Amino acid sequence: MRNKNLTILFLLCFSIARAQYFPDAGRISPLSENATFIASGGENLSFAHDNNINTYWESESVLPDNYISMPRMNNLAEKIQQSVVRYMSKAFDYNTNTKVEINEKQADAKFRMTIPLVSPSHFMMLSSKLQLIDTVKLFVETTQNFHLITQFLPTDNYQIESVDLIDYEQIISISLVSNSAFDVFEIAAMDRLPTVFIEVDFHQIVEIGQIYTRHMCGKNIVKSEIQISTDKTYWKKIADLEPQAIAMLPIILQKPEEARYLRLVHTLDMSSYAKATIWELKVYDRYGPYGKAEVMLPNNKIMRERIGINGFWGWGFNTNAENIPSQEGASKYNRIGNLARSYHNMNWDIIKPGDKADYDEMTRKGTKVHDWLNWDKEYSSWKQAGFSIDASIHFQQLTFSDSLWKNPFEDAYQYGIDFGNHFGNKMQLIDIVEVGNEPWDYPTGFYNQILSGMSAGIRASKSEIKVFPAAFQATFKAFEKYEYDNYIGSKLDATSLKNLDGINGHFYSHTFDEQGNRISVFPEDQRSELHGVRNLSKFRNSNLPNKPLIITEFGYDSYGGGETCDHPECVTEMQQAAWGLRAALFLLRNNADAVYWYFFANENRNSVLHSRSGLCSSAGKSFIPKMSFHVFAEFQQLLGDCVLKEVLNESPEIYCYLFENKYDKSLFAVIWSTTDLNPEIKTKIRYRFSSEVIAINYLDDNEDWIETEKPNREQDVFINGFPAIVRLK
Repeated sequence: MRNKNLTILFLLCFSIARAQYFPDAGRISPLSENATFIASGGENLSFAHDNNINTYWESESVLPDNYISMPRMNNLAEKIQQSVVRYMSKAFDYNTNTKVEINEKQADAKFRMTIPLVSPSHFMMLSSKLQLIDTVKLFVETTQNFHLITQFLPTDNYQIESVDLIDYEQIISISLVSNSAFDVFEIAAMDRLPTVFIEVDFHQIVEIGQIYTRHMCGKNIVKSEIQISTDKTYWKKIADLEPQAIAMLPIILQKPEEARYLRLVHTLDMSSYAKATIWELKVYDRYGPYGKAEVMLPNNKIMRERIGINGFWGWGFNTNAENIPSQEGASKYNRIGNLARSYHNMNWDIIKPGDKADYDEMTRKGTKVHDWLNWDKEYSSWKQAGFSIDASIHFQQLTFSDSLWKNPFEDAYQYGIDFGNHFGNKMQLIDIVEVGNEPWDYPTGFYNQILSGMSAGIRASKSEIKVFPAAFQATFKAFEKYEYDNYIGSKLDATSLKNLDGINGHFYSHTFDEQGNRISVFPEDQRSELHGVRNLSKFRNSNLPNKPLIITEFGYDSYGGGETCDHPECVTEMQQAAWGLRAALFLLRNNADAVYWYFFANENRNSVLHSRSGLCSSAGKSFIPKMSFHVFAEFQQLLGDCVLKEVLNESPEIYCYLFENKYDKSLFAVIWSTTDLNPEIKTKIRYRFSSEVIAINYLDDNEDWIETEKPNREQDVFINGFPAIVRLK
């Protein structure tokens, strides 16, 4: 009986453990999350580290006279002979309410306060607060001459007055002179442009490698920089920032630094009441928010089964499948891989959520929305081309607002069971269903009801269809970096996970440059958002272990196919080809089970983000294949039957992966250089491979295999930014 009770207890504990949900399993906390923040002054300091890029700390205004009470800015006292400071200390104590009386008449019948400096100095500004009944003249003595700077009148009594001293070099003394006695409440000077800052104390020496900051300010900011220190005495500048950059910028240090303190310092101009802002500041070690590359998990699927394409009804011909020319559409793009993803618009099938889809009627009268639409014919042509089909059910606020979902779970369940019964059980056309594409604009918790309902409906149909959620990321919480909310930890919960067969993400190799412009970079760049696959993989490993992670969108916009590409994210046609294939291999090596290129062809419209991401030109240019189409097709021709086996090298300059043919066990190394923005430039290197080199094939030319004269493990080879395929013994 005791053993039986222990067994029940064990099973109960196991069940509870299995049900446990870790929403932040993929997120890497920055070093700054447990640090102490202090500021030079200002308001809302907590907003600079509240994980929200839409709130901000605003600094104090240093000018016109706040600097007087700031020892770090008012540095007159440190330049004065100390005997004078002691004698007239209340004139230099940063307090405008204490005073020194100048009431001794000099030999020339004047009342004078003379301030000798330790060494010739330069000041940007001098300020004073006087009590006076007669005119007081301000003189400065330089190494060359005496200069009358200004006169303070009785109307200036008790007022803080400031004068510009920028044009006066080598000042050796400052004097106030009057015919009558006067009092000096404070005299102050500033020898540099005003600065404000936020300081981070990590409480111990830490390794600093990456910094993410949104620090956009107005035009009164002269410069911005990041400094570090181990002792708060000596500060080292490690980065310059563009003050007007709008985005959350990644700063990657060339070499990690060790420090206890970090400052983001804004230097202001001499405008009165100028202020600065910092919206968010995050500090990481050398691996940043994406973390270390994980160990590559074994995956026995061949490349043809792991690389696919995003398509759409009609493949750009805007007509039914039977009207598409031979060797176009699905039959053209199967050279890229055996996977095809369809943007399946939910509002093409039903008028409103909760309606029955009636797919069985498509042959006779189309769907409830379009009488010409027959998904069976469309997807049958995809199947005939050899594709495994992923249907991404497309819905969002624009098409089906949350107000139209009267009962979100039940409405989604109805659609799911209709879809599963028809496309799974009856027609056996669809292999994967994604519940949504990017439905990031629904209210908190709303999408989760749709996901739970639709996945439950598909499960209830008892079809073979695999269910995945919409695309999310696991790196940054809502508004921690992006303006939108696509953080998986806030979109899914333990209940919605139970009917899922895996996790889904979209990653593009974007980042922001120093000016705050979004740009595309090569996939291995530490700033590339492709690295977010690592966080999503960690989330999957914790919450859905042993289930697939698919990246259903990745790609680059480029020139080519007779079409220009003019928006900031554009790359060259050669970069799209070389970087695109490398991006696919990078994602697969980082434990994505499958990747889908976005998009099959350019959009037939102006150059905007994603409109030039096609492997071919648009319909208006007759779908001319770009270099990327040829490179992916040739890669699949050569290694489509191969399994990615091992990471051989991932240095900053050279990447090399090992592949094995699943059927004849032949071995290949795929090697490339990451160092040139022009991927066509070849460099000769000596490299030691895992076994003897027999031949090499370059994907960026039309040559066949180039045989090696003397097969050796160590070879002199030419490599460039295009992955080169090396046949090994």
